[in-house]
Amino acid sequence: MVTQQSPGIQVAVHGHPNADTLLLWHPAVRSDPDAVAALASRIATRGKVRVVVPTWADGGDLLRSVRYARESSVHPPDGLSVVGYGDAGIAALSLALNQRRLGIGLVRATCVDGGPDLTDPISGQPLVPAAAPVTTEIDVIDSADAAVSAWAGETVAAWQAAGWTASLVPTAQFTWRFNPSQ
Repeated sequence: MVTQQSPGIQVAVHGHPNADTLLLWHPAVRSDPDAVAALASRIATRGKVRVVVPTWADGGDLLRSVRYARESSVHPPDGLSVVGYGDAGIAALSLALNQRRLGIGLVRATCVDGGPDLTDPISGQPLVPAAAPVTTEIDVIDSADAAVSAWAGETVAAWQAAGWTASLVPTAQFTWRFNPSQ
């Protein structure tokens, strides 16, 4: 792991610098940085990707981390994937939705542990999918919680209705958690 200071934000980088870049937004980076580092290292090793983990506090930090991940990548900057947990998962979907307006491109955006009561920390608004001329794939991870599972299914259906390639990933198939029991 390499820890670096980008203008306005601290980031940890896991994996080989020549691998494709995955930006990992996990809110526990503030409360349990060791667990997030272990998760990022596991993702980097198993996925053969370069994982960029910012220490973030708000939507501005999330956007700064996108800039860092893009500028520090040896691959084309629009080859970036982003995985967000909780409200950062909503931010990942928002980033996909607003990528052209922001002047970026994404390969994939994944929302983990999202839910109906979360708003986008970047805009502060609820997220409403709309048609966009991009090929970014959207993944929403299902939940064992019935209300969150219903939200996840409705969210995927809304993105699909707007013309996106969106998938509902079963909880059991998603292994990027601190430990397998989460």
